[in-house]
This record gives sequence, structure tokens and C-alpha cells, in this order.
Amino acid sequence: MQIIDNSDKSWDYFGKTNPYFGVITSEDFKQKNLNYDAKVKFFESGKNHIDRVMKIIHEHLVPDFKPNKALDFGCGVGRSVIPLASICDFVTGVDVSDAMLKEAEHNSQIKGLSNVEFIKSDDSLSKLSGKFNFIHSYIVFQHIPPNRGKLIVQKLINLLEYNGVGVLHFTYNRNSSKVLKVLYWARKSVPLFNSFLNLILKRPFNYPIMQMNEYDLGQLFQLLQKNDCHHTYVHFSRHSSGITNTDGVIIFFKKQSVPYW
Repeated sequence: MQIIDNSDKSWDYFGKTNPYFGVITSEDFKQKNLNYDAKVKFFESGKNHIDRVMKIIHEHLVPDFKPNKALDFGCGVGRSVIPLASICDFVTGVDVSDAMLKEAEHNSQIKGLSNVEFIKSDDSLSKLSGKFNFIHSYIVFQHIPPNRGKLIVQKLINLLEYNGVGVLHFTYNRNSSKVLKVLYWARKSVPLFNSFLNLILKRPFNYPIMQMNEYDLGQLFQLLQKNDCHHTYVHFSRHSSGITNTDGVIIFFKKQSVPYW
């Protein structure tokens, strides 16, 4: 199936028009509703997420793990970078949207952070150098077509130090009606269909699709296995939009060679 929607251009559009809603699709975080309290709530959710991530790592992977040099892939406006900066020596956030990166830099300056940097992403992660002992990505890969996403996962694993920890989130199943599935396919694949649907819904003509892609878990686990990421733990996730439930997994893994059983 040919996909005519460009997820990178779509994400840049959301970064320019609705950056916080683009990260968490709640009415509270739409640009028209965004105020001080909403921003506080937004960044508290990021801190709570990182706290849960670290708790799971300590309980199920590495009891004494400390992230020193961290990479947050798909950092958006800095929701995870900011809490990571409080527990890491240095944090790098990467994102495909220039507007998101600009807002993330602004948020880090407000917090007075000096141990963070933000870098424009591409599928080869060509602007990144060195190794990281912690690599994180949450609610990001679902917006990237799997054929591209799997190549990025390989690049991320290559950037992870041995004995380092990775935490990557993927969606693998959408519970929605056949009508909604056909409608979503048409929006991604039929020229101008999404634009005319926007007019019906009274949205801007060029309002893009927020892609929701499903990954083959077998392929992901095979990728981890062949790259010495044998020590793993899986936590299930579920996101609901009211009419659709999306099932996902957060894969925690340590890059460490171990003998096969």
C-alpha cells in the first residue's frame, strides 16, 4: 500500500500549531487552552512517567542503574528531557520538528538547565555521535511508519553502550471498527481525501494526519536479540481516544551479551 502522507511534515505542522497537544492529545493541552496550570500539569506527567520508568528498571533490570548520558528520541517540547536532566549528567533530545525543538529549548532555559542539548533528527540519526548509557522513547514510534521505525531502532541500539539500558514504546494493535479502519486508510492513501474530510470537519484544508502505526513485535524482538539486548522486560500500555483503543508495549532492555540457554 502506498502511503501519501508524510509523517515528518505532519509532525512539523503540529509542532508549529499545537506542540503540546501533539505530544499528549488532551483538550487541556490544545494551544487555545494552554495556560500556566496546563503546562504545570503537562510537565508533571513527564516527571511521573520518568519516575515510573526508573522504578521498573530498578525492580526488573538493573537495581543500581543510574542514567548518566541519556538520549530521548522524539523529545517533542522536552516533557521527558526536563525530568531526565535532574538525574543525568547530560541529556540529548532529538526531534524531527524544528518548532518542537525550539519550544523544548525555551522550556529548558526557563528551568535553568545547562546539561541538555536539542538536535534535529533524521532516519539515520546522522547528527548524533558518541554512546549513551540510557536511550528512551515514548509515544513516538507509533507516529512513524514501521519500515522507517525499525531502521531507527537499529540506529538507537547501535548508540547504546554495553550494559546500558533502553526503553522504547511501540503500538501493535488498534481496536477500532471496520469503518474507522477504512476511513483511516483512505486518509493516508487516497490523494486529497484527507483535505476534503478536513473541510467537512471544519478544520484547515491542510490539517495533517496524526499517523498511528502498528509494529510487528516479532520483528522488534528479533532485532533486540541479534543486537545483544537479551535482558528484557515488557510492560503493556493502552491508550484510548474514546472510539479507539490502542494496545502497546514498553520494552525495557539491557544491552548485554549472555549465553543462550
